[in-house]
Amino acid sequence: MPGARPSFDPPPGSRPGDGRDARVTAIVLAGGDENDLLARTVGAPAKALVPLKGRPLGAYVLDALRDARSVRRVVWVGACDAAMARSVDVAVPGGPRFVDSLTLGVGAALSGGTPGERLLLSSADVPWLRGAAVDRFVEAAGRDHDLVYPVVSRAACEATFPQVRRTWIRLADGEVTGGNLLSGTPEAVIRLLPWVDAVTRARKAPLRLAAMAGPAVLVGLLTGRVTLRGLERRLGRRLGSSLRVMMSDDPTLGTDVDRPEHLPATLELSAPLGEELLDV
Repeated sequence: MPGARPSFDPPPGSRPGDGRDARVTAIVLAGGDENDLLARTVGAPAKALVPLKGRPLGAYVLDALRDARSVRRVVWVGACDAAMARSVDVAVPGGPRFVDSLTLGVGAALSGGTPGERLLLSSADVPWLRGAAVDRFVEAAGRDHDLVYPVVSRAACEATFPQVRRTWIRLADGEVTGGNLLSGTPEAVIRLLPWVDAVTRARKAPLRLAAMAGPAVLVGLLTGRVTLRGLERRLGRRLGSSLRVMMSDDPTLGTDVDRPEHLPATLELSAPLGEELLDV
């Protein structure tokens, strides 16, 4: 089992002795099997186990979370190898659908949670994520909103990852792509579950996502006039939660490995970025 983790600065507004640990339990969603396009292309048993410079893809995300001072525990949901399993606090199998995996992960997180602890959801396919980026996001997310979701500006992503194709959403604030982390209270994440499956199916189709949020959001996206603040108000009402949509300039939060062409040259595929970000 991993050793004790270093303390993290208390959240804004907390008081000594109020029982609120600023750290979070991270839930890594690494579900899926050999039928995933990326896994099938390279012959891996699951996307999280796709080899990337001699290590599984998911191991880089695990490294970031273990390095983050803001993460108290790591719950891994889905495929992992023996070395990864030794580095997580709880490992549970993934479900047949994304929403099933998330439900299993939340259950595992709650079984060992602390009073007032927030959850940090992460995908397992963001190998450029680093512990410092996790800490920055957790600190910026704070505790004032039930859910905090980052979006990353197109300029920031393309400056670092110019060859990685992304799905862009046009807002009045600029073009953005969705992030791969989510901070939330357990109660808000549970309320989110009925939406998760539909959102997952529509995640590469911004207009379908907008239609789920209501006609005002759909029209706003079609015209590029909807703002982040307007988006979070309308989505928050739909979700029954206080929502913050946070603009970020950190490209590692919004750049995942979805397609074979995203993999570095070690798999004899074109490298999407400089090797220095992998630190291996």
